[in-house]
Amino acid sequence: MPISVDSNRLRLTNEDGTEGVLVGFRCRECGTHVFGAATFCQGCTSDQLEPVDLSQHGTLYSYTIVRVPPAGWPGPVPYTLGQVQLPEGPQVLAEVVDCPAEDLKIGLEVALALRPVPGGDSSADRVVYKWRPAGFS
Repeated sequence: MPISVDSNRLRLTNEDGTEGVLVGFRCRECGTHVFGAATFCQGCTSDQLEPVDLSQHGTLYSYTIVRVPPAGWPGPVPYTLGQVQLPEGPQVLAEVVDCPAEDLKIGLEVALALRPVPGGDSSADRVVYKWRPAGFS
């Protein structure tokens, strides 16, 4: 079955959807990095943005345990939603996996983890980005 991906935020680097990079923009005028699609710089409002690959590692900045998920949530509940600070500056919000909630600590080093999500009866499976502890293999 084909794989679907939000190309505004994630670019796959292999065909089976297990490896990829987050997509962002860097301002050519002030160097500010933005995660995802952008039409102007959040630092200086310039429209001189260029696409860049962002780091696959970051630091857990904040997190919460979600006990009541949004409609259509395809995963188990409860789950951990983490805000991760990337070295380039942007913060990226995504589920934290492969780590019990009691082991989470602000400042934990995390790595990008791509996971397949069933697309439903007639649509392609999707690949979504998540975070996992950096030492996970």
